[in-house]
Amino acid sequence: MWPKKLIWQLYFSYLLLMGVPVIIVTWYAADTFTRFYRTQMVEELTARAYLIGAQIEEHLKGPEIGNVDSLCKVLARKTPTRFTVIAPNGKVIGDSEKNPDSMENHGSRPEIIAALDGRVGVSERFSVTLSEHMVYVALPAYKGTAVAAVVRTSFPVAVIKAALRRLYSRIAVAVAFMALLAALVSYLVSRNISLPIAAMKRGTQRFASGDFSVKLQKAGYQEARQLADGLNEMARQLSDRLSTITEQRNERDAVLSSMIEGVVAIDAEERVITINSAAGELFSIDREHAKGKLIGEALRNIEVQDFLNATLKAEGPAECELLLPVRAGGATKDSELFLQLHGSALRNGQGKAIGALMVVNDITTIKKLENIRKDFVANVSHELRTPLTSIKGYVETLQNGAMENRAEAERFLSIISNQVDRINSIVEDLLSLSRIERDAESKTIDLTPGAVRDVLSSAADTCRHKASVKGIALEVTCDVTVRALMEKPLLEQAVVNLIDNAINYSEEKKTVRIRGRTGEGGESLIEVRDEGIGIPAEHLERIFERFYRVDKARSRKLGGTGLGLSIVKHIVLAHKGRVWAESEVGTGSTFYIVLPAVPDETNAAPSQEKRPA
Repeated sequence: MWPKKLIWQLYFSYLLLMGVPVIIVTWYAADTFTRFYRTQMVEELTARAYLIGAQIEEHLKGPEIGNVDSLCKVLARKTPTRFTVIAPNGKVIGDSEKNPDSMENHGSRPEIIAALDGRVGVSERFSVTLSEHMVYVALPAYKGTAVAAVVRTSFPVAVIKAALRRLYSRIAVAVAFMALLAALVSYLVSRNISLPIAAMKRGTQRFASGDFSVKLQKAGYQEARQLADGLNEMARQLSDRLSTITEQRNERDAVLSSMIEGVVAIDAEERVITINSAAGELFSIDREHAKGKLIGEALRNIEVQDFLNATLKAEGPAECELLLPVRAGGATKDSELFLQLHGSALRNGQGKAIGALMVVNDITTIKKLENIRKDFVANVSHELRTPLTSIKGYVETLQNGAMENRAEAERFLSIISNQVDRINSIVEDLLSLSRIERDAESKTIDLTPGAVRDVLSSAADTCRHKASVKGIALEVTCDVTVRALMEKPLLEQAVVNLIDNAINYSEEKKTVRIRGRTGEGGESLIEVRDEGIGIPAEHLERIFERFYRVDKARSRKLGGTGLGLSIVKHIVLAHKGRVWAESEVGTGSTFYIVLPAVPDETNAAPSQEKRPA
């Protein structure tokens, strides 16, 4: 059952409170008037019976008894009352309406019986003679001490009822007027009570929707005014608190979103409370969709789930490292993601654990750098150990008597000299690489606009003698308008290294093409293309690492230190450019260097710049 509105509850309550008494009073008044009217009628009939009884006493003697009927008819003309005189034996001796001789014996009538007994008889019943309901009053008429006759007066009940109906109609009109007045007063009172409450209800609904700008009007009775004041003050405090909470939440979300560390918080039931953007990217999940879910369902990683379970149960902070086999965000299947997890329990004001907080650090780069460092140390050790071992072996051979054989001694000393030169080349390349990195970090490299063609021509001239030994042709193609920000000696060294590599890994009678052109957005693009043996695709991403060799035996045979391409990479980075390679085994390789555009200069020549796959 739907609850009624307050105005109607009040209205019907007031109407009931006012209507019930009116109905009771009306009913009581009607009943009182009815009894009063009947009593008055009986009293009037009794008085008339006494009057007629006094007049007929002298006619009850002897022959004059026949005048009784005439007297009844004469008296009835002056009043609407019916008069009847009955002898003690029940015989009617006079009646104002009928002939007494035609009337039946009335001795059995209750009012007659009472009158013969010396009392006033009153009765209301249907009259067979008149065929209507009548009210009868009968009195004894005495002759001496004996009852000589019974005088009866009667009056139609219909006349009494007609008079009562007129009275009731007046009462009904009065009651209807009072009812309308009561309904109007009830409605006005209910409306005056309910209107301020209805206005407050609308205001509180707006409060509930978050709109605290509305102010409740202070109208109506004192209590309503006080309630409006209280609600307005409550709205003000709620607005202030919600503003504070929203500001704190936004600050928290901003902090969490700006953190590079992933943050995951769960409650005591292992359901996700919050996940920041960094954690969503690390675990490749929708952070909004994950809220409220079990951590195992959200992350689907048993190791993370076990770590959080351990954090919930631990007294202090927890820490571990996790290796994910697949990097989120579309990484290749064989890539790895190293994560460092830090966890601590979330506690309430009473110190009870209510959840756990996990902070995730991506240490993939650190791990990679550690591996590079380990590989670098191992490669340096290996590259230096080989010539040192060779030198030590030949020195010991010379010490053991080979000095006596001049030819052998000179051969051994020549080998030792070559090995020393190799060590010296490695040390010089390492120092050069270190110097380039240091200058790039300290920004001491002075980049000035220059013509790329001059650099390419100079680098080709440097390598032309070595190329001629193998019959390799060097072709340089570059327009004079191609310009770039550069430190010419460094950029020339990078191009020399690329040309030298191209010569080393090309067969005789091949061609190495060096090309400079303007790329998209005014960038300068340098290409070094050979027709050599090519590089397998799996090695292309690592060939710019220190001491990385595709074919170690061939690289050492050609006298390379394994640092040439690494030096190229760091020179290009120092020029704020980028470098990559494309190759096909058995066809050749192409190395690309892209340098930023020269400010305030326009290179209009269109190009088809190649990008790494």
